[in-house]
Amino acid sequence: MPRPRRLAGQGFLALTSLAACLGSAVEAEESIRDRFKDRLYFYSGVDVARDSSYGWAGAAWAPLGTMDREGFRLRAQGGLGRYRYETSNVPSGWNTGNKIDGEVLAGWQFLRGAHALAIYAGVNVTQNTLEQPDPSNRDQGTQFGARIVAEWFYRLDEDWTFTAAAGASTADGTASLRATAGRRMHEWFDVGTEASTSTNWLSKDARFGLFVATPLPGRQLRASGGWRWSDDSRSGPYGGMSLYAPF
Repeated sequence: MPRPRRLAGQGFLALTSLAACLGSAVEAEESIRDRFKDRLYFYSGVDVARDSSYGWAGAAWAPLGTMDREGFRLRAQGGLGRYRYETSNVPSGWNTGNKIDGEVLAGWQFLRGAHALAIYAGVNVTQNTLEQPDPSNRDQGTQFGARIVAEWFYRLDEDWTFTAAAGASTADGTASLRATAGRRMHEWFDVGTEASTSTNWLSKDARFGLFVATPLPGRQLRASGGWRWSDDSRSGPYGGMSLYAPF
């Protein structure tokens, strides 16, 4: 039988090894956190209009520095939605599509004073499934293409901020432009206006509305709503919510 002293020694060695493993795990976790702290952010949102709905989520990473500095960026995003459009190629005059898309982009953020400009380029894929066959709809099936995105942010002073974003994709012939102007009304919220327009192979639309952005601890929650005009479905109100969360 092992002697009590030997058992005690073995138990001490086991506890020492366990403590070393736990310490290494904690150090590894802290190293991962340090690697991504102030270099990674997540975002997600949902948008609902009269004949369409869409939800998305994505993340951006600055592998060579922090997000508040000029430098290289990587970004990935995915989304899914459902929409109805008017067409004479189906018996009912209306068709419904389900859409899934994703993109992987690389880019650079430029900083000049209070201005920030990020330019991305990469690849994206879209998949549209129609409930009724429509030979005139090029935007069906799986499409691969190139995508470019440009995003601009400007803080005029402590109260006013302005943003603009433009994007285009060869996967579905989409091009879009969006601009916002916001004012800090209270330490708890900003209020502003937004306007956007987009086009693809089949349709064009435009939007104008208002938004409220509430800075939460380490987060920003944004709600928006307004009116949407479209040339292939009924015009009507839209609403959306989005969440921005830095790591």
